[in-house]
Amino acid sequence: MTVRLICIVAVLMLAVCCASGQAGSDELVFGQVYGTAGFLSVKPSGTMTEAPNVVLVFTAADGHRNLVLTQQTGDYLALLEQGRYCVEAYTRAGKALKLAQNQLKCVDVASAKDVRLDVMLVRDTK
Repeated sequence: MTVRLICIVAVLMLAVCCASGQAGSDELVFGQVYGTAGFLSVKPSGTMTEAPNVVLVFTAADGHRNLVLTQQTGDYLALLEQGRYCVEAYTRAGKALKLAQNQLKCVDVASAKDVRLDVMLVRDTK
């Protein structure tokens, strides 16, 4: 059901983009960021376990935030206007999750381009 919802949102965004282009107003120019969020294992193997229902916050240079919820498998898809975005992760209750030390934290999104960004999280050991 979540995959269907993401597809519906993507189609609606494309429809809005096409409609705004036909109306003569500014075009919506966006790229796609996708990947998987997961918790890193404390074992040396370095495997990741799924991170379902994690809120990923993509913040643009101007401070604008885009929120994306991961699926049960940890997969996500974000349609973002072109620009540079830095990612943070939170629980659905709003508690900050720690990103892995070697995690790439910022990405550049270009028009009609796909960017893969897997988000590695560290489990709170408290």
